[in-house]
Amino acid sequence: MMPRCRQPIRDPRMLALITIGGVALATILTVVAHLEPDPGMDPWSLTISDYAVSNRGGPMDIAMFVLGAASLALPLGLRAARVRAGVLPMFLLVVWGVGLSASAIVPTDPIGVPMTMDGYIHRYVSVTAFVCLPIAALLLARRLASDSRWQANLQSVRMLALASVLGLAGLYYSAFPGERVLMGLVERVLVAVEVALLAVIAVRLYRAAGPVEPSA
Repeated sequence: MMPRCRQPIRDPRMLALITIGGVALATILTVVAHLEPDPGMDPWSLTISDYAVSNRGGPMDIAMFVLGAASLALPLGLRAARVRAGVLPMFLLVVWGVGLSASAIVPTDPIGVPMTMDGYIHRYVSVTAFVCLPIAALLLARRLASDSRWQANLQSVRMLALASVLGLAGLYYSAFPGERVLMGLVERVLVAVEVALLAVIAVRLYRAAGPVEPSA
């Protein structure tokens, strides 16, 4: 007798909980990474990627990967809940999750070292991820404006998405015209806003989905 293949998770509430759990775990690991940094590590000027590359395989690396991987459960949950999100928002959510996970696997270059191919890959993959999430959220809010199950949090989604856009503009200014002045602080504010945005969408999915009826 052939063993039964495991069925993929199709419960939107469980998929939402995976994302929520990933957000919580990544937040804890990020805090841990800042408690006892290596000498010379300054969170005001150094980015999260700088922290990660200084301690490969440490809590910051794990936090980035966990958050990205857990984020991939969100578009799956939206699909399982039959939310009419649209192809583009779902695709952008996948790019966010894959991009963040990839940026943990492919590290940036240490400060003062010439930029390598890995460094360029890390930079543009991570930037793409952080650009995709607020765009996905704004498109999602627009598509779900007429869905009564999502009304309670749509304004929060819009506000956090717009705050993310402002944060991206601030990060660009700090990185280039500002010559990295307070770049670490600006990036951390941006990350906090985007993580909050992700959490709000996941919590709303959990509440909107409701119990799943057993299949026949």
